[in-house]
Amino acid sequence: DTVVEITTSEVTTDAFMREVVQSGAGSGVIIDTTGYIITNEHVVSGANTVSVRLTSGVEYPAEIVAADKIADIAVVKIDPQAPLPAATFGNSDVLKVGQSVIAIGNPLGSLGGTVTEGIISATNRAVTIDGVTMSLLQTSAAVNPGNSGGGLFNSSGELIGVVNAKSSGSGIEGLAFAIPANTALDVARQLSEQGYVT
Repeated sequence: DTVVEITTSEVTTDAFMREVVQSGAGSGVIIDTTGYIITNEHVVSGANTVSVRLTSGVEYPAEIVAADKIADIAVVKIDPQAPLPAATFGNSDVLKVGQSVIAIGNPLGSLGGTVTEGIISATNRAVTIDGVTMSLLQTSAAVNPGNSGGGLFNSSGELIGVVNAKSSGSGIEGLAFAIPANTALDVARQLSEQGYVT
């Protein structure tokens, strides 16, 4: 119940200078009972409006608190009517290759709450995304567009990563990546407290 669906809209202009609304979708994880949610920067980048749907089906407008492109982490905030369940963070520094994990997210932007399982394939994989090299967890859990910002959990239900990328291409399967939870939580705390990452 700590994993949420995130939908965004962005107003752009087309070649004829007409306003066009583009929508996007991703996932997020509740990290505080008062409504703070961690997701990827690329999920909310450029968005004019952001909304969050809980597993109960209740939808809230959200504001972007702050985001960091290099870490690909953003924090958004909703104002819930009651305290929310918040994720318990595990220690991503002690993960072992072969350890079982599950990914929970909103694949294709329409299948919220989807759970897939796999293992940790590598713990410190250097991956370059949009010109930025990141040290990521590699997993065999199935990840699709819309899973970005969702949670990677260990078998105890602890959040150990924030899903952020899938290797795509002809014949490529079982290659997905997540930002380690220790890194993600540190960035999220800085974004929440000071609005930027030092």
